[in-house]
Order: sequence, then C-alpha cells, then structure tokens
Amino acid sequence: MSPASAVDGAAASRRRRGPSLTAWSLVALAAGLLLGLLGHRVGAGHFEAPIAVARTVGDLWIASLQMMVVPLMIAYTLAAIVGARGEGAVGALTGRAVLLFTAMLAAAAAVTLALTPLIVNLYPVDPATIAALKGRTSIPDSVREMASAGYGSFGSFISTLIPRNLFESAARGEILPLLLFTLLVGIAITRLSFEQLEPLSRILQGLAEAMLICVRWILALTPVGVFALALLFALGAGGDAVGVLGAWAVIASGMLLLCTVLLYPVTASLGRTSVLAFARAAAPAQLVAATTRSSIASLPALVQGGREHLNLPATATGLVLPLGVSLFKLSQIVANLTKFIFLSHVCGVSLSPAKISTFLLIVVILSFSTAGLPSRGAMRSLPAYMAAGIPIEAVVIVDTIEAVPDIFQTVLNVTGHMSAATLLSRSSRGRSRAGAAAGAAARASEIE
Repeated sequence: MSPASAVDGAAASRRRRGPSLTAWSLVALAAGLLLGLLGHRVGAGHFEAPIAVARTVGDLWIASLQMMVVPLMIAYTLAAIVGARGEGAVGALTGRAVLLFTAMLAAAAAVTLALTPLIVNLYPVDPATIAALKGRTSIPDSVREMASAGYGSFGSFISTLIPRNLFESAARGEILPLLLFTLLVGIAITRLSFEQLEPLSRILQGLAEAMLICVRWILALTPVGVFALALLFALGAGGDAVGVLGAWAVIASGMLLLCTVLLYPVTASLGRTSVLAFARAAAPAQLVAATTRSSIASLPALVQGGREHLNLPATATGLVLPLGVSLFKLSQIVANLTKFIFLSHVCGVSLSPAKISTFLLIVVILSFSTAGLPSRGAMRSLPAYMAAGIPIEAVVIVDTIEAVPDIFQTVLNVTGHMSAATLLSRSSRGRSRAGAAAGAAARASEIE
C-alpha cells in the first residue's frame, strides 16, 4: 500500500468514526481564544497555572513539529522523485507542460505580489499582536538572524545554495540548500539501473510511509497544541487575535477567488475558445472541488467537461489533466505567498527580494516534489516559512482556519488544470474543428 492510500484510508476511517481532526482543531481554536480573551480582560494573574501548562504544551508540540520538518521534507522529496521515475511519470512530463505550469505559477506569483501587500497594509497591527505571535520556541536564533540578514548580493545568495557541511546546514535550519541537495540525490538515484533502483525505491517509499505515520502521531495532537497556542495568543493580543484570523481568511479567500476569475479571460484569449465555453467546462469540476476540497475527486468532472464543452483531445484528458492534478497546484503559490506576506506584516518580519525569491523557490519545489504524498498544509510548506524567519506558531494558528480558504484553493486548482489543458491543446482543437468543418462541407456537397 502506498503512503497516499494508507493516509487516505486512515482519513476515511476517521470520518466514519466521528468529527474530523479539522473540526476538533476548530473547536480547540475557539475554546483557546475564548479562554485567552477572558484572561486578557480579567488579567493574566488569575490564569497563572493554565498559562504555565499551555506554554509547556505549546512548546513541546511546536518542538515536535520542528523536529519533523527536515527529515519529512527529505523523505517526501526523495520518495516522490524516485516513485515518479518508477511509474514513468517523469517521461510523461513534457517540456511544453513544464514550461506552461511554470509560466502560470510565475504569473500567479506576480499578481499576488502586486496586490497582496496593498491589501495587507490596510490592516493595522499593534505591538501586542506582534509580541503574541512571536513565540519563544518558534525558530532557532541562528535561523532568525540568517533570515533577517538576508543575502548581500546575488553571488553570495548563490554561494549559500551549496552547503559546505550538510550536517551544519541541517543544524542551522538552512532549508533551501538541503532541499536542492535532496533533489540532486533523487535525480541521481533515478539514473541507476533497474536492479539498483527497484530496492532503493521500496526503501524510500517505506521511509516516506514511516514518516507519514510519525506525522499522524504529531498531528493527532493538533487540537491540544492549537488550544495552547490560541490561549497564549489571545491572552497577549486580546480581541486582535480574532481579528487576525478573520482578516487572514478574508484576504486569502479574496486573492484565491481573484486569481480564479482572471483565468477565464486569459484562457479564452490564449486558448482560442470563449469564456462561456470555458466556464461551462470548468463548472462541474469546480462544484466537486468546492464540496470535496479534493482535486483528485474532481478529475472525472474535469475530463467530462473538457470533452463536452471544449472538445479536448485524448492527449489533454488522458495526460495533461491527470498530470496537472498530480503536480500542478496553482493555489500553492497564491495561498502560501499571501500567507507569507500577511504573516510578515502581522509578525513584523521585514521582506526583501532575496527572501521572497527563496520562499517562492522552496514552495514551487515542494509543490512539485511532494505530489501524491499528502500532509496538512502547514507541514508541507513549513520549511519555506522557517527559512524566512516566520514564527511556526503563527503559521499553525492561521492554518487552523484553513478550511474556508481551502475551498477556494481547490477551486483555483481545478480551474488551473482545465486552463492548462485548454492552452496546451489549442492547436489540436483548431485542427479538429477545421476537420469537422471540412467534413460537414463535404457531406453537404454530396447531398447537393
């Protein structure tokens, strides 16, 4: 059984037994906020014992998350690269698809970078909120200093990508060099002979599955950790704690919805189709995406809608759409970059071009390399935030209410999949329409 199927089966079993982990986490968030708001109003002195317990529990849970970040990232990436090679998916990833996916991710990043700071800056943050979100155990001091200092020049930035000592880089929490080294090793493994590759693939898949089991153990305590973090956050920030979460949900959902809407005119103009036809083709998959929050569950609707309303060829429905569902996640850039800018503003972390570029590079690599290996959003992208100096507590707290933006994330993903298939098949669809028109003309002349 693959790691993905094992986790999916466990998730289905949990759904049958009772409320999901997300539901319990939301309840814990609300309880922690309410208790924290009460403590903020009456004074922290009345809550000394609960505060001490919450701080200890929160520190331990965050430390567990930190402990898993680097080994989880390495296991995910290696297993995904080697597994894709074994399944023949690497050969199917054509140059045109890679270029288009990359171009669409770059365009989404440009739109998000242009608009999100303008919106986020309208949201005022007081020093108490910043102090409440900056936990004591979030990131080692060395990583904070490295993230704050940035990179002096492009040359110095490039030089940091090659770790002189891999173990020292791991100890300092230098995520990007470790990730690039892992990619290099993974690609090298795929060049081995079948006799050497096959046992390594089994070992790596087993390691990835073991890591997922460890992650499930830690994430099973998410409601406890969220309650502790929310209590401490609300105790320090007061009513602004609720405002931060509400602002994040509104801003993230708005940016995701905007990028989804922008895909319609872009696809219509570049894909040689009409906005109405594209809307009709994408609507069934969007409905499935909004109700299930699963791109994979939306694939049958994507295929049917593309065939019926856009006349997509077999190469698009049999290759581009499944490939897009597996690897291409447009929402990863929009949601993570929006969260990055928002949390940088709320936590008082300065941004620089080098820091933004590093963040985007890590998110893109993780998005492609962790295909088929599910995890909660915070765990999947946590290395990118750590590398930028964003407190882990802040990422975990806003990720607790990810259920609302996640609906718009999935809708954006499936719309992006349909858009990519339409753009990549515009020439073949044009030839198909021309052939159909010629056939109709020939039949008409025969009748005459």
